[in-house]
Amino acid sequence: MAVQQLVFGGNARKGLSGLRNLDTVADPSVTWRGDRWWMVLGGTHGQDRVIKLFTAESTVANDGWRIMTAQDDPGLAVQLADAPTPDGWDATGYHCPAYARGRDASGAVVERIYYASSSSFDSLYGPYQIGYLQLMGDDWVRRPEPVFTASEPWERGTVLEPNVLFCDGRWLLRYTAGLATGALAMTGLVESPDGVSGWRRIGAPEARQFDAHVIAGDHGFDLIISRHPLDSKFTPDDGLWHSRGENPDGPWNPAQQLVSTIDGTDWHQSGVWKPTAVRENGRLVVFSTVAQPGENPYVPALGIGMYEVSAD
Repeated sequence: MAVQQLVFGGNARKGLSGLRNLDTVADPSVTWRGDRWWMVLGGTHGQDRVIKLFTAESTVANDGWRIMTAQDDPGLAVQLADAPTPDGWDATGYHCPAYARGRDASGAVVERIYYASSSSFDSLYGPYQIGYLQLMGDDWVRRPEPVFTASEPWERGTVLEPNVLFCDGRWLLRYTAGLATGALAMTGLVESPDGVSGWRRIGAPEARQFDAHVIAGDHGFDLIISRHPLDSKFTPDDGLWHSRGENPDGPWNPAQQLVSTIDGTDWHQSGVWKPTAVRENGRLVVFSTVAQPGENPYVPALGIGMYEVSAD
């Protein structure tokens, strides 16, 4: 591992000091947009449990990240979009956002941020559904209805942790399901011609994965998966894993572990999940949600970590 560092959050509230409306951040999605690296992330403030969306920017993928603030007020982090309505299917906010750029049914280029959400705070396990916001002019506009919901017994009524890639005219959605107390997390893969409807399942669900992310490289594709238990102790296998393949839907070469949750790193000792990855100058840079024990023993301190590895 060449470089690993905490980018935002954690007990130190790295990168958040001075912000009056942002206490906790997690779930990054990173892409090259315009002339710089751009990150969309989820965040909360105070006792408000609704997850809002914020952005951060950097000129290089592994350094100098800053959360975007109001031009006339550096203490106010700018929300990317309005929060969902309290009576909506997504009242709890924008969980695990995932940026994607592709073409809609008319062939027009669109930018979207897919996310999971639930109508109620009653359970950590949902049920969740998946929807998106789409860039319309200068505004990110929330689609009123979800675009993907659970329909298989193994999904246990909930789908979340979306990761989306547009490739060869199709939208590929990887997602997590099976999340219920004592249940094993599983990931599924579906495709759609427009990213809205007509979803078709590809292959069988994968067990022992919390979530997965695929990016296109110069020669093939990179798959990053996280292994994170819900209700059991960490094992040496928990953390982030990387493999390569010639196609975005596999098959994949044997995976190599990038990060072990129990490697002694303070700021990710309570978990590493929701990976996103980019390539830059011969490097593969992976970002993820990380957690460490917080002041409240039942609530870990969340943050965003960065891991730089060889792109070979």
